This record gives sequence, structure tokens and C-alpha cells, in this order.
Amino acid sequence: MPNLLGPGRAEALNGISFRLKLRQQPKAARACGFGDRDRRVIDPPPIVQLVVESSTMTDDEVRSYLRYESYVMNCSICDETGSKDASFMPEEYQHQRRLMGSLVGTPFVGQDDRGDEGCFFCFSDLSCRTPGAFRLKFTLIMIDPARAGAVRHFPILTETMSDVFHVYSAKEFPGMLPSSDLAKKLKEQGCIISIKKGNDRSKNARGQDELSEMDEDEGESSQGHRKRRTVRE
Repeated sequence: MPNLLGPGRAEALNGISFRLKLRQQPKAARACGFGDRDRRVIDPPPIVQLVVESSTMTDDEVRSYLRYESYVMNCSICDETGSKDASFMPEEYQHQRRLMGSLVGTPFVGQDDRGDEGCFFCFSDLSCRTPGAFRLKFTLIMIDPARAGAVRHFPILTETMSDVFHVYSAKEFPGMLPSSDLAKKLKEQGCIISIKKGNDRSKNARGQDELSEMDEDEGESSQGHRKRRTVRE
């Protein structure tokens, strides 16, 4: 792990801990099948917050690790128990993966809807090919740019699992939820995350899909092109 405190404070790193908190859980998705033309995202988009704690570091030292730019978070899909990886498809579709989209997230440091600064990873471009009940697994690593050329694999700092979410067929999908206050607040500060008004499919003829993505902001780029912005005190 990179020492951001300087050589005189290296021993303080012994008391640091990292954990992940799901600030926004995935709830539902419409299965997108095996083509890319009609892909719909998991709703609401998962938002993961990094929490750094230490009994041996000052608040400013802890904040330096929250604002570190070279964290990388990976998202994968598991069965509803969380014990089995569900990324791979049946043999006839073995060259495709169940989870699609931007599976790697980078940090966005800003204020949440309560005005507290935090380090967030937003996954607003995830889709699932098949119906079923699943969980998402989020894994965090910390890249040391000074050693990136010599180190092939950096260790996992921490990981967490989402609650169970359900993927529906087009006719059964209940519709999109309106965006949360947290998502709106992060977007106001420069985080690229889709903002939706939501819609209730129960009020429409089942099987009509055209409304499910209409409220997405125009011009949104994928998460892979998301720019990082830090809100300083």
C-alpha cells in the first residue's frame, strides 16, 4: 500500500482499515438478451462509498487516503447466495458474459446529500443478459503508480456484496425508479451519472418498453469516460 504520510509516519499505517458501504443498492433490471442494440441498465445504479478508518492517523491523514486518485473498483455478478460467480453463460453462449457495461469504476470525491465529503464509485452502465436473482460483488484495489511497472497484481484492499436484485423479462419489468437525492447531488458536482424521473409500468400496457430509458440525460457518456472531480474543503 502506498505510504501517503511520509517516512516518519510509516508506522501509522498499521492502524488503517478500509471498508465499502453500499449507499445505493441495485433493485431491478430488464434482461437485455444476447444483443447489444436494446441494452438497459440495472436500476438504480449502484453507488459504493469507500470508508477509511484509523486509530493512529489524524483526520487530515485519513482524508489523504479518501482523496487518493488511483483506486480501482471492479464489479462482478454472483448468484443470489453470493457464493457462486455467475459471470459465465451456458456453453452455447460461452463467448459472452452475463454482466455487461462498464465493470470498472474510479473514485469520485464529493459531498453526499447530507453535505458530508466522501469517496464514491458509481456504476451507472451495468446490464444483465438473463432473467433471475443475482448479487453484485465490488472489489477494491489501490494502485501505486510508482510501482505499476514492476508489480503485476496489486492486492485487494476490501470487497463487499450488494443485496439481491432481480432481472426481469421485458413484459415483467416493473419500470425505472426516480433518481435518489444522493445521485442528484453527486451529479451536481460533476459526477457523470444518469438522472431519471422514473416511470410506473403498471400504468401502461405491459410489454411496452419505450419509456424505460426516455428520462436519461442526453449526452451522457459511459462510465469509462467519467471525469474525476474533487470537492475540497
